[in-house]
Amino acid sequence: MNPETKNCQNCKNNFVIESDDFVFYDKIKVPPPTFCPECRMVRRLMWRNNRSLYSRICGLCDKKIISFLKDDGTPVYCLTCYSSDNWDRFAYQINYDFSKNFFEQFKNLIAKQPRIFQIGLGNNTNSEYSNSIANVKNLYLSFSCIESEDIFYSENVDKSKQSMDCLSIQDSDNCYWNINSEKNFNCSYVSDSSNCLDSYFLYDCSNCSNCFMSSNLRNQSYYFNNKKLTKEKYFEAIQDLEIGKYSELEKLKEIFRDLKINQSIHKYTKVQSSKDFSGDMILNSNNIKKSFDIRNSDNVSYSYRTINVKDVMDCGWTLQAELEYESMTGSGGGYNQISCFMCTTSKDIRYSISCKNCSDCFGCVGLTNAQYCILNKQYTKEEYFEIVEKIKIHMSEMPYIDSKGRVFKYGEFFPYDLSFFGYNESLAHDFFSLTKTAIQNMGYKYTEPRDRNYGTILSNKDLPDDINDVPENILDETIACPNNGNELTLCTKAYKIHENELQFYKQKNLPLPRYCPNCRHYERIKYRNPLKLWDRSCMKKDCPNKFKTSYSPDRPEIVYCEKCYQNEVI
Repeated sequence: MNPETKNCQNCKNNFVIESDDFVFYDKIKVPPPTFCPECRMVRRLMWRNNRSLYSRICGLCDKKIISFLKDDGTPVYCLTCYSSDNWDRFAYQINYDFSKNFFEQFKNLIAKQPRIFQIGLGNNTNSEYSNSIANVKNLYLSFSCIESEDIFYSENVDKSKQSMDCLSIQDSDNCYWNINSEKNFNCSYVSDSSNCLDSYFLYDCSNCSNCFMSSNLRNQSYYFNNKKLTKEKYFEAIQDLEIGKYSELEKLKEIFRDLKINQSIHKYTKVQSSKDFSGDMILNSNNIKKSFDIRNSDNVSYSYRTINVKDVMDCGWTLQAELEYESMTGSGGGYNQISCFMCTTSKDIRYSISCKNCSDCFGCVGLTNAQYCILNKQYTKEEYFEIVEKIKIHMSEMPYIDSKGRVFKYGEFFPYDLSFFGYNESLAHDFFSLTKTAIQNMGYKYTEPRDRNYGTILSNKDLPDDINDVPENILDETIACPNNGNELTLCTKAYKIHENELQFYKQKNLPLPRYCPNCRHYERIKYRNPLKLWDRSCMKKDCPNKFKTSYSPDRPEIVYCEKCYQNEVI
């Protein structure tokens, strides 16, 4: 088919459905979308809450647990209970009623079916205050982490250890404040760099060691302020710094920000060992379209953070899957899933949540090892396929219409208002931040900030400037965050310093932070490009090359095409 221009139901902007998109829709037998790619992404992101954690009680064993699900009347179970045979997963099954639309009936099911307290796979140890984890150990307030240990206040961390305040790192060790980086050791304040050692304040550096406040370096050592020094002169310069003092570190952070934005060359996209792509942060992948943070994948469109997947469109946080559409947080060999959330090792399922080892299920929640089920009710094989075909037609003839008049037929992901989370506590807020008024005007859910009664709070201005002057009793203090509950950073108003955290700062000679973990996270996000693409031209004089990039035209960075970047940097 030829490309078609459509008008998005949500933002009212036009968008184009490409010819190869129609091929995919035909393959999985769904109608083309009526929402643009960005609004589809927002809709999925609203189903993922990382940072808002709640104290809950397991609905079976009464154990105290920390959950990413607030108390909305639906019970949550701890991992042991949820995985056990001590509850009936079919207790709330629903007979499909063709006099009601599908999503109303599905809403009734998810309001009753018990939920698991945490998104987690494999063996996770001592990581109760984290979420979206797989095979991790000793994590604290860290999210979307895989095969990592001793990680604090970080997100999107894979195969790393002993690191803190990081965002999107892989295979790294003993690092502080690393962003979009991999295979670094003992590095602090490093962005978009790899294979670096014993360095501070680097942007876009590779295979470097003992470098400070530098950018666009390759295979270098003993660089200070982007100038080559002898080994002796380098360490003399480092010794004169007072990084352990907060006042001095803040000055260095401002210098680094200027270095990154105004003095460095930026490649239009961060892609390695890939071909046929548009997007950013793509590694070892092929045929990637308008997608971000993609690794070891093929044929991916309009997606974010997928690893080892093939033939997927409109997906996020998807690991080891094939032929998936409009799904979130799926993993473990999933196949042919459409509009699913938290479904693992399952195939041929539609509109389902938290199902494991299931096949041929439609509108199911919390099932394990099930087949031929609709709204958690068991059918024969013949009955299942007959009823499912009728439901698909019924979803189009009697669609769900939300308060803003948005129409949801078969093929569209779950409506915005079915999400467990408020917009402001979901990942939609991380990538597309909105104020309370804007959230409510869009007809999205909003979660009111919790009242936090901390008692006596220490002003952050009373913290010692130098880490060497910090007393051990700081662990007993509750410290005020200067953002004082800012809604855009999900500020918690106050925070505490934990024992392992204090040891980490002293070991690395770094001062105590002055902001709560959430505010520090949103400050790191500013160093990450948005999940959008713009048409631009290379800024190298006389270069005719054009490209799609996540650097918007109004940004101050110097952005080069691949060829000009390689000629200049390497």
